[in-house]
Parts: sequence; C-alpha cells; structure tokens
Amino acid sequence: MFLISIALAAPPFPIDLPGETEGALTGAEVYLSQCHGWIWYDSLDGFSTQRGTWYETVEDFHNPEGANQALAPFLHNAGADVWAVKERDLHDAWSIADNDGDGYAESGAGIADGNAGFADWGTWAYGENPFDGGTTRLVPAGASATFSLTAPARGWTALYVAYDADQDHTAAASYAVTARGVTVKHELDQRTHGSTWRYLDTLWLDVGDPVSVTVSTTSGVVSTDAVRLGGGTGVIERHGETTVRPRWEEGAILAAQFNGAPASVYDPYDDGNGSDPSSRSVWAAWEHPEERDSVYVSWHSNACDGCDARGTSVYVYDSECSSGAPIAGSDELAGLIQEELIAVGEAWDPEWQDRGVRSDCFSEVNPSLNDEMPAVLIEIAFHDTEADIELLKEPGFRIDASRAIYRGIARYLEGEGVTFLPEPPQALTLRNTETGLSLTWEAGWAGDLWGDEPVDYLVQTSADGRAWSAGVAVTGLSTPIDAEFGELLFARVVARNGGGVSFPSAVVAAQRGEGVPILLVNAFDRLDSGQLEIEDLGGELGEVARMDLARINPGDILVSHALAIHAAGWPFDSAEDDALGSLDPYALVVWATGEESTIDATFDDDQQAALRAFVAEGGALWTSGAELLWDLDEKGDADDAAFAAEVLGATYAADSCDCGRATGATLLEGLMLEFGTVYPVEWADELDSAGTVLAHYPDGAIAGALTGNVAVFGFPFDAMGDASVQAEIAARLLPVLVPGWEPADTGDGVITPGGSLRPGKPVPLAEGCGCSAGGAGMAGWMVVLGVVVARRGGRRFCRVGAMPGATFPSSSGVRGASRRHGA
Repeated sequence: MFLISIALAAPPFPIDLPGETEGALTGAEVYLSQCHGWIWYDSLDGFSTQRGTWYETVEDFHNPEGANQALAPFLHNAGADVWAVKERDLHDAWSIADNDGDGYAESGAGIADGNAGFADWGTWAYGENPFDGGTTRLVPAGASATFSLTAPARGWTALYVAYDADQDHTAAASYAVTARGVTVKHELDQRTHGSTWRYLDTLWLDVGDPVSVTVSTTSGVVSTDAVRLGGGTGVIERHGETTVRPRWEEGAILAAQFNGAPASVYDPYDDGNGSDPSSRSVWAAWEHPEERDSVYVSWHSNACDGCDARGTSVYVYDSECSSGAPIAGSDELAGLIQEELIAVGEAWDPEWQDRGVRSDCFSEVNPSLNDEMPAVLIEIAFHDTEADIELLKEPGFRIDASRAIYRGIARYLEGEGVTFLPEPPQALTLRNTETGLSLTWEAGWAGDLWGDEPVDYLVQTSADGRAWSAGVAVTGLSTPIDAEFGELLFARVVARNGGGVSFPSAVVAAQRGEGVPILLVNAFDRLDSGQLEIEDLGGELGEVARMDLARINPGDILVSHALAIHAAGWPFDSAEDDALGSLDPYALVVWATGEESTIDATFDDDQQAALRAFVAEGGALWTSGAELLWDLDEKGDADDAAFAAEVLGATYAADSCDCGRATGATLLEGLMLEFGTVYPVEWADELDSAGTVLAHYPDGAIAGALTGNVAVFGFPFDAMGDASVQAEIAARLLPVLVPGWEPADTGDGVITPGGSLRPGKPVPLAEGCGCSAGGAGMAGWMVVLGVVVARRGGRRFCRVGAMPGATFPSSSGVRGASRRHGA
C-alpha cells in the first residue's frame, strides 16, 4: 500500500512554457536517454521491443512516457537545453515544411544557397542521411524566410527546426512562431547543433491549424532548412520495413539516423543493424559541442526475473571494466539523483528500498563511447515486481520522480545553494467586478521535496484557453484584468524564481457581464493509474497501460465548459473547488468533475453542505462526470448517498455500456452526445432518477436527468469532442436552470445579464424584450421542446417558462455490475 502523490492537490500538467525560459540551468545541456524501443532483430526477421510486458507495462514505453512528458519539461522550465536521444512528441502524425518544397517563402534581397540540408524522401534505408539529400538557404540581415505548415494533430505538439551550423552563422537567429493568433519568439545560436532536428517549443494546436515560423537576423547570416510539427510514425527502414509505430516508441538506432547522425554513430560496431545501447551515448558525444556544460542521464527500470526485488539504484561505469574509470563527476551526479529519488520513493511507500549508487559495464555510461560529460543510468524501480510497477504506473509518481531527477541534476550543475523552480499556483478564481475581472490564487507548495518559494508570478491570458500571452509580472496573489462587456477571457498563472518557472496553474475563465448568474467550478483533481489508457498491441505484448498526460488531466477542464456557455450568450465566473467561496451571488453552479473519483472526492463534506443549502434556497446545479455517482452513492457513506439522492436527484445504477455515446432526450432531443474522444471514459455512470430524462445510453439506461433545478450527467461534459453540441446543450439547458435571468443593455449595444439571480426571485421582464405570455410579443419566438426562447443576434435569451401542458417523461435505470477503478 503506497501513499498518494506528493504532487500538488491539483496535479501539475508538465509543459514546457512557450518562448524563452531563464533559470538556474540556463546555458547547460542535458542529454536525456529515454531507454529502449522498437529495433530490428534478425532472429525475429522483424522489429520488436527490447523488453517484454510485465503487469501491463513495457519498459520501452513507461520510462519514455515519464522522461518525455515530465522530466524534459522540468529541465526546460529550469532553463536547460534538453537533447533527447529519441523522439519526445507522442503524436503519430507530423507536418513538415522544407525550403526545397511547398510551404516556404522568402522576403528581401541577398538570399543565397547554402550547404546540403534535409529532404523528405518518405523513408530512409540503412546508411541514408535525411540531411544529405536537400539544400539550405542563407538569409542575410534585412531579409527573412517563412515556413508555413498545418497542425497534424489535436493537442500539445512539439515544434522542431533544422538549419546548417557554421562558425560564420549568427549566434542570435530569430524564430517568430505564430499559431492561433499568438506569436512567440525564440533565439538560437546557429554556430552549433546544425543538420539535425532541434527542439524549439511545444504548442497547443487543433488539426489543421495554420502555423508559421519566420526566420531572420539583425546581423550576420541565418541558415534555413526545415520545420517539423509532431513526432510522426516510423520512417527509418531495416530490410525494407519500418516499425509502423509512433516514432517516440522506437529505439535510439532509428532516432539517431533520422536526426542526421552518420552510420558510425548508430552502428558503432558495423554489424549492419546498429547497437541501441551504445548508439545512445555515442550520439550524445556526436551532438554535444565540447565547450558546453553538460550531463548524460538515462532513465530505465530494473528487472530480476521475478525475484521480488524492489527500489531504486543509479549506475555509473565500473572502473574495473575495460574502459577504465567513469567520467569525472559521474559518481557525484549519481549520488545526488539517488538521494532525491529515494526521498520521493519513501514519500510514496515507507517500504521503498534504497539500493544505492552502483557501478557496472553498461555501454550507455562507457567513457570510451562518450568521454565528454558525466553519465549516469537510473534504474528507477523493478518492472517485474508487482509492488514496484503498480507505483511506477502512477502518473503522479513519474512526475514526482522527474522532479527528483531534475533536482539532482540542478544540485550537481549549480551546487547545493541552487534555487529550485517553484510549484504551480493553485486555488485560482476569476470573477467579475464593477470595473472588469479579478484573478486570485494561492502559492503552490514549497520546501522539502518540492520547489522553492516564488519571487513573482506571470499572469497569462488567452482568448480560447489554448494560445497564451507571454504574461504580465505580478508580485502579489491577485490582479485586476481588463475585459470588455461580453468578452470571454481565460487565465492561468505561472510562478517564477531564480530557478526558473513553474508549470502553469489550472485554467480559469470568465465572461464579463453584470449580475453574473453562473459560477463554473473545476472539481477535477484526479491523477492516478486508473486513468491510464489500455492499448492492445497484440502478439506477445498484449494489453499495455499507456500514460498520455494530455489525455488524463491537463488542468483545462473549464475550457470546453466556458466556450459552450459563452457561445450560448451567458456570462460567468469560475473557480477551482478548493477556492469555492460564497455561492450567494449566483443562480447556477456548474460543477465539472471529469473523471474525479473516490480518492479525491467529487464533492467533499464542506462542498456538499454548501451546495445543499444553495439548492434549498433556490439555486440551480449542473454537474457531470464519469465517477460522481459511483463515488457518492456506490462507494460513499450515508451522507454522500443522501446528497446524491436528495440534492442531485439521482443515484448510481450501474456502469454504462462503454460505448462512448448517448442520445439526447426531451430537452436535448435530437442531439448525439459522443464522449471519450478528448480522453478515454471507460466507466460512465448509469443513473437511477425519477426526474426528467435528458439523455439515454444506447442500451436505454439513463445518461442524464433533470430533477427540479438540478441537472446531472453520468459522463464528463468536457470529454465530448464536438464543441457545437456542447454549445447547444448549454443553450437549451441554461434557460431552464435559470428561468429568471434576462438580458440587460449596457448602452453600447452589448447584451449582458442583469436582474434575478435565483429562480425563486424573478425580476419583472423588461418592456420590449418580447418575453410576454402571448399575443403580438410571440412574433419571432420559437419553441424547443416546450421551452420558449427568443433569438437576438443569433443568441438565445429571455427564457419565460414551459409551454402550457408541456410535460417531460421520467424513467429509472437498472442496477448493474461493479467496475474496474484505479481510485
């Protein structure tokens, strides 16, 4: 039995913040090996992973998942230049713009041909170099080159650039990246790291979003070659075949070749296929400029063929082996990382074992293959021991372990007085005021195993919750934000200190208005192994649990809710559930639980008490989530069950059919409610309810119900991938939940809400609104399932009640089997 994560109550989403980052590790290079992957085996006449499946995990996958998604962002946000041995982007698609093809344009005079560069041949056989088949261009000061490409996938996507390096090239090449209306600038030294793919940034993109990268310089000359978005699927051939797998899963042999290394790097023993462990360290030495302060860190997990060993060890090269002593500093680096990892392991499990710093003849740390930097190999846990692997499956553990490795690296490179980058701010609220919006937050945890105290904060804003401003520095824990009436605005906060910048806080949102009737609440804190997605790889690998943090809980649950409510024309405030505050100003609380479950609680005792009183006094509640009734009714205590039955008007019937869809009924008639595309939803709740049925699963079970002024859905609203359907749900449901709301004209042509904030206390309807019970005022009205609504400027507003005689049928579900849960 292990403890819950030492990560924050609201789990951090590790992401490399857009743009340049200054921190304690600025100027340092970290060569990060993500261990094994698919390589060619002559004995199998095909590609295979280098390790097999244990307890639904494969070492070739679970270690890169942690290194790519958590460790690399920690290091980036501390200012380090991270060079990953293998691909880091999880997308299996890519988009490439090359100066030799479409999507490339030049402006200005004096641009000339450069040396050889990248050419997209589709696939490359052994010995073929992707950076030998094309050309590059040399752009002088005053001219520029622009690459234009479209996003290949939805979500956080890595951006890479390629150029030819030369001592005569500029040390300050400017890269202006524009996507989703925001431009972020980077500066690169083009005297090193040429003729390869160089990581630049991570952007949130939707499929087909246009992205442009403009390259220029104010002095000297800049080289241009190619730009890539996404990781892609295997393109390096062996014996006429490719892996047909996402490139991040492939071994270092294939990655090194795609990154422009010669055969002597990925096949140092000249056996025709390559040596994967050796190629990792050889590639690091080949890529590394000798003058840079650097370390080599390899993330692995251990095995002992079922001997039940446990714990963590860090290896250096054994001086008794053929290549002699390890590179100076390796032992110190190993000791610091081991110390940090053991502290994390013991925080999760008091029985965690410290196996110490060890030495062996591993080729990854062999000084004859890489004599340019200290090198260590981490065996973070035993993947063939069930107790260890159950912990290693936990996303929170991999985040905490990544923080520990980063801390060990920082202590080695910068000394014991180094400042660690801070933890993300938490408990955010964004609320309307008389003059605009007010954003508040609390500092993240500090000390012990976490980061250090922040010095100040960056408040970043967004129009869509995806593309973010560079941010405005704030020293306190609150700030006013200007917003026009009717404007939708998203906000998040990043903490800063001398160590670097934190991961961003969860996202909050608000739409400016008067008499704001809605509070939107983020109640989704969950991050555990029960949320891992199971992929059936077939063959001997079988079913494997995969960790994609962007599809688990990236802290943006309010984005889809906010966009839908905004599209329906309603203003709102928002808050994280640990900063709920008074509900008195509001008529409706929208409680978003996602896949929140039993560990974190969908509604804790204080929240239940506040919402029970709120609903009893006439307030309305709209909540959705895949585990909320399982948590309250099936697994909760008597008070939890009473809250479900008496306040929510629904109880747990069974798990749904796992079919990812429901069909709208009554108020939502005609809508297909498909969910599970944004993230997997395996265990949606079937409801028992005597209220009005809002949706059915394909087997007829209740998926959503409206009881009085409370609407409950057994699947997460935010897991639906169709924004237009989400907006239509909000447009139909909100007037029913807040029937006393009416628009107020601010005098500038913008309609914002005013008047009643509780259905039980309506204000008189304004003359000219057309919201009368009949007569001439009915002209231009429409009836949707017995609900009278009006349209003005394409927005519904001014709900006046159900048509006389309109009734909604009710039904009840059936009780079913238990579910598999990770929490």
